This record gives sequence, structure tokens and C-alpha cells, in this order.
Amino acid sequence: MTEEKSQSRAESTKVAYPPGDGSYIVPVLHARLPARAVELGFWGVLAGAALMDAIDLPLALAVGVGVVVARHRLR
Repeated sequence: MTEEKSQSRAESTKVAYPPGDGSYIVPVLHARLPARAVELGFWGVLAGAALMDAIDLPLALAVGVGVVVARHRLR
């Protein structure tokens, strides 16, 4: 890849929204999602995967506890 292409690709991936505004940006659609919607989606998918036996319940619990601990330590 040439330097021009890599530079233009880097410019096109820059986000026009200020960081820390409490939302997530969907990479392909460039649409904003509120943080609460992303959190609910994560917990819903994790619970659904555990209920449908796609992952074991102890693994789902470990992932859930890890996420809660990691988010608590970031605050």
C-alpha cells in the first residue's frame, strides 16, 4: 500500500464525535448508540447464550463478574 492510501485510510477512520460523550459508534454505519443500549444488548446476549446452552453457565457468570469488576475499577 502506498503512503497516500494509508494516510487517507487513517483520515477516514477518524471519529468526528468528541470522546466521552456516553455513546458508542457503530463502525460500519457510523451511527451513535447510547451506552445504556449497548450495555443492555451485551447482558441480553450473554444471558441468551447461557440460556440456549451456547456457553456454560459458569463461563457466563465468570464473564459477567469480570465485566462488572473491570467497569468498577475504571470508575
